[in-house]
Amino acid sequence: MYLLKSIGPFTYHGTLQVPYSKSYLQRAIAIALLSRSFVVVKGYTPSKDAIAATEIAKALGAKCTIEDSNLLIDATSLPLLSSVTIHCGEAGLSTRMFSPIAASLCKDVTVIGEGSILVRPMDMVIDALEKLGADVTANEGKLPLRIKSGISAGKLETDGSESSQLLTGLLITLAFADAKSTIQVQNIKSIPYVQMTLDILKDFGATVTHKNYTTFEINPQNNHKVAPGFLYQVEGDWSGASFHIVGAAINGEVELKGLNPNSAQADKEIIKAVELAGATVTWKNQLLQIRSNTLTSFEFDATHCPDLFPPLAALASFCNGITKIKGISRLATKESDRAHTIQTELAKLGVRVDLKDDLMLIYGGEVLGGSVDSHNDHRIAMMGAVLATGSKKMINISNSEAVKKSYPDFFSDLESVSKNNLV
Repeated sequence: MYLLKSIGPFTYHGTLQVPYSKSYLQRAIAIALLSRSFVVVKGYTPSKDAIAATEIAKALGAKCTIEDSNLLIDATSLPLLSSVTIHCGEAGLSTRMFSPIAASLCKDVTVIGEGSILVRPMDMVIDALEKLGADVTANEGKLPLRIKSGISAGKLETDGSESSQLLTGLLITLAFADAKSTIQVQNIKSIPYVQMTLDILKDFGATVTHKNYTTFEINPQNNHKVAPGFLYQVEGDWSGASFHIVGAAINGEVELKGLNPNSAQADKEIIKAVELAGATVTWKNQLLQIRSNTLTSFEFDATHCPDLFPPLAALASFCNGITKIKGISRLATKESDRAHTIQTELAKLGVRVDLKDDLMLIYGGEVLGGSVDSHNDHRIAMMGAVLATGSKKMINISNSEAVKKSYPDFFSDLESVSKNNLV
């Protein structure tokens, strides 16, 4: 365990294999569970979120085995459970996604978690499950949830303004229901994540049609049964890679292996941001090459990719001028109140950040160095680390172990592509 991490100014240099996408992995685990088949998921990175999803699948009756970087899921004979408790850790996606899935498999489900997930709102989950026939009790709209009576296919209206994670759970659940369903979604956000869900369902033989991501038609009879031994390859993670992309854009160069240039992942948009800032981006033989250059301020809309705010903030800190990033309304219920956390922690390093309406304004130029707190937010810890690539002095990151939530090898990977004073 590393509660405090100290990183001196350093330069990016070298080649790195990026970790596998936890967004794809968690969805693949959920779909494999409901497929009631034997599935091999290639590309298992044991982040805390991935471990939580695997343990949920086990609790719901699947047999899961890890061999090297492969996850073997045997869901051919799920037991009939009278009651079940699923522990979602601190994973927002697993909490919102597996709640309807578990309710479709068992008529008495308790959903629990830990850390920041305990204070994140679950009102939309409760509302949707009740509309599908469940009886739900909660702790003032938060975990733990008690879901009784199960859920059934049908017509449903839901709000997508806060997160697409619930919609992901509903689409996966109803794709394996016993009748047709229709979901009407208002104020949808994070459209790339919804498309990711649709893509993975299609890979598993389940097709969901939609009209402009507002009306989703789900007919399980059109689904193809997954053949035993079906192999699903998880692609590289643009979210984790975004920090290395920004770090190299600030100071140095890096080659990243394992990224899909045609990915549906929302955080692929980081490429546009570093190009806007002035960095050099090249694809060569499936390698993504990033090289630093003179950086200038830019404007960027992160409404549909809110997880990019920490790496974007790090990038903007070194851009001459005022960078404007739109979408801070999406950040209040992340692992921390992320907009204010970014503002507070960058101020400690000499960077001014203003929050105005839905905009984050970052006054870039130089980063002095100093101490920051991750607030137990994995992306804030990684932001602090890549800021050190161009800071004047060392940066100390407290609660740096938060990176284990999504990218457990982050610091060792960082060391492998660093020169100079990385500690």
